[in-house]
Amino acid sequence: MTISIWRYSHLLLAVMSSVFIIIASLTGAILSFEPIVEKSNAYKIDGIEELSLAQTVSALNNSYAEIIELNIDYNQFVFATVVTKKGDFLSGYINPLTAEYLGPKIEKKQFFKFATNLHRSLFLKSTGRFFIGLASFLLVLITLTGFLLIVRRQGSLKSVFSKIVYENFFQYFHVVLGRLSFVSILIIAITGVYLSLLRFSVLPENDEISHFVEFKNIKMSDEKAPSDFDVFRNTKLIEVNSLNFPFSKDIEDNYTLRLKDKELLISQFTGHVLSAKNIGLTDGIKETSINLHTGKGSYLWSIILVISSINILFFVYSGFAMTLKRNKSKMQNKYKAKACKYVILVGSENGNTIRYANAFYKALIENGEQVYMSELNEYTCYKKCEYLAIFTSTYGQGEAPVNANKFLELLKTVKQKNTIKYAVVGFGSTNYPDFCKFAINITKTLKSIDAKPFIKPAYINNRSFDVFLNWCKLWSDNTGILINISEKDVD
Repeated sequence: MTISIWRYSHLLLAVMSSVFIIIASLTGAILSFEPIVEKSNAYKIDGIEELSLAQTVSALNNSYAEIIELNIDYNQFVFATVVTKKGDFLSGYINPLTAEYLGPKIEKKQFFKFATNLHRSLFLKSTGRFFIGLASFLLVLITLTGFLLIVRRQGSLKSVFSKIVYENFFQYFHVVLGRLSFVSILIIAITGVYLSLLRFSVLPENDEISHFVEFKNIKMSDEKAPSDFDVFRNTKLIEVNSLNFPFSKDIEDNYTLRLKDKELLISQFTGHVLSAKNIGLTDGIKETSINLHTGKGSYLWSIILVISSINILFFVYSGFAMTLKRNKSKMQNKYKAKACKYVILVGSENGNTIRYANAFYKALIENGEQVYMSELNEYTCYKKCEYLAIFTSTYGQGEAPVNANKFLELLKTVKQKNTIKYAVVGFGSTNYPDFCKFAINITKTLKSIDAKPFIKPAYINNRSFDVFLNWCKLWSDNTGILINISEKDVD
């Protein structure tokens, strides 16, 4: 059966990348739980949103002999590297209000290490990273082509979230979950590609920030305690990425404060901002990509990533299941077209209509008739044909299926040498405003060329088997050929 370029592309991309996407999705679902597990550690202090940087710096200076560095991570855990009053080096999470030591740095669990290595490189180092990056790129294309198929199926972009007609379990949830997960899966895929490009140095990883300061302009007479620095007092702790403390009392040695959007060089004596540089776009995109790809810093986004990763696994399975079912509906002819009294032509986008046509074809064959079946776009002159049965669905907003989009023109241009009796069966859903519109258009076109159906057209809602049987009975009454079809024949 002819399939559209978008469906073919969607399927081909899925086949090419399925193994890598399955591995990446399975490990991605596992790794999405890592930020949730990390957040379960009791290192976040209530009320941290109200704390100023000055309060935490003051608590650290009162509690330790020397402070080297302060960091606030995506979980809003405060991590400090200090020297105790006993001269011991200490590194770990602290209470930002009291500077109390809470515990050592969170070590990545072995299970998550294994999943991370498999997710990033398949344990194949650079080679594996390349394939995972390629799979991410293919996932971008799969997601986009899948969304285009949904738009085409629904008839327009504005109808994407309108009601989906239930044909079977895999078809229904493939579409429903696809449109719900489109944005999140696209984000996963795009950020995966971006991080892979960073890994292979195709894109710059960091922005260079350089400060130029005229130290001779610093007035030592304005010296203040760090807790009184205006910049520290006016900066919320949760706005901070890191604060590097000066190592000495040299005038050239200063505080380096890195916020979400800029980096400040601050005099250790006066608290004046000596230099301020905006953080470049590269660093911002990198941090955002990591957070979006891993779910770090957000319970809700982590859960969305888990669900999206599971959905990807479902899409792979359901997509192949639908393809196998569609392939079972292929047309197989026992006789050549030029020798047949009966010709069946089919217009079908997903293969569902072909099953009804196949059942009708087999019923005629069982009656000893010579029958030929083909797609509507293959319509031609049939030398011995006396009866032509047209089975077609309608796609999108009253459009022809992809293997029937030339049929109406062919009806007008192809001339039959003998009189043929036509019968039209349309399949559709009354949930759509253009119910069986293409089948109706066929009937109108037949009438315009003075080729009227020999029995009343049937327009079948949601592939109703009872309505189809009534049409088969009508055929039998007008031809004298008993059509014996059971419901399992069209499943």
